[in-house]
Amino acid sequence: MFDVIRCKRTVDGILEKMPSRTRDVLSRRFCIGKNVQNFKTEGETLEKIGKDYGVTRERVRQIEKRGLEIFQNSSEFSNLKRPLFEIKRFIDNQGGLKREDILKSSLVSDISLHPYLLFLLKIGEQFSYQPESDLFYAFWMTKKESLEIAEKINNFLAELIEKRGQLLAEEEILEIGKREALNLLSTTLKVNIELKGSHLLSYIEITKKIERNPFNEYGLSHWPEVNPKGARDRAYLVLKKEGRPLHFRELAKLIEEKLQTPVEPGTLHNELIKNQNFILVGRGTYALREWGYKDGTVRDVIKELLKEKGPLLREEIIKEVKKQRMVKESTIVLNLQYFKKTKDGKYTL
Repeated sequence: MFDVIRCKRTVDGILEKMPSRTRDVLSRRFCIGKNVQNFKTEGETLEKIGKDYGVTRERVRQIEKRGLEIFQNSSEFSNLKRPLFEIKRFIDNQGGLKREDILKSSLVSDISLHPYLLFLLKIGEQFSYQPESDLFYAFWMTKKESLEIAEKINNFLAELIEKRGQLLAEEEILEIGKREALNLLSTTLKVNIELKGSHLLSYIEITKKIERNPFNEYGLSHWPEVNPKGARDRAYLVLKKEGRPLHFRELAKLIEEKLQTPVEPGTLHNELIKNQNFILVGRGTYALREWGYKDGTVRDVIKELLKEKGPLLREEIIKEVKKQRMVKESTIVLNLQYFKKTKDGKYTL
């Protein structure tokens, strides 16, 4: 398995033998070396280093390039061949590409050592880097054809999810991917490949079209149940997952437990009561409008019920209203006084 501590010793040892300015440039650019600040994980710009030395950014780039060549030609560089092979094997097993942040966390648990992994990826000729864009997160590749395969699969899955209009569990998206994607690749790219679940997940991870929510369900990134951005979105996500009306205090507690996001119950109550996606079905209890709940008081609910179904007996009205509102039977009966009663004991408008 990849041993980042041993790699760090080798990298630091090679750096120590370099000219001081070359060593300083590489150290500052890649956050490596014995003198680098603890937990500094982002390298300095060419311009910043150039200003400190009184030279142009192009001159710093040249020093960096020459330093990397010295590094790769050093006798100790051979000690890094095994770690480079292990990194390549890991990415190969993930489908030939891996999102950068997930790659770092997968191979190196200590955040302060992430720069050493990125430095190895930089100097390893078997790796190519794709910076973040509007369509993709930053990722590293070992197989160039993997990007074209990932694009085909992600576009197919995004269209499928949009057409269905619902979230997909990880098991479902993997099943669909394995079944449909292989057929897609054989017909469009004329390739036959082994498509593992780990490959599909790596392909999905790099796209910004599809995201995974905290409940391990996949959907389009702009959906509120996938990427909640505020208290209302989080409430919607938790309510939809629970599938039942919840009191705002219980809802706030579940948001904190399941989404790891603190929310004030009172603030949540104020947010939900003025949003049309949520219906107050009882004292402080909310449901989603999409579940079939309607606006209004108990009297309004009875009125709409009689409009829709015509005259009804008291027991029928109580049964139907309880589907819409979490109230006592006596409250429903009290509101029946505002409606006419026929000779056969039914209520009507």
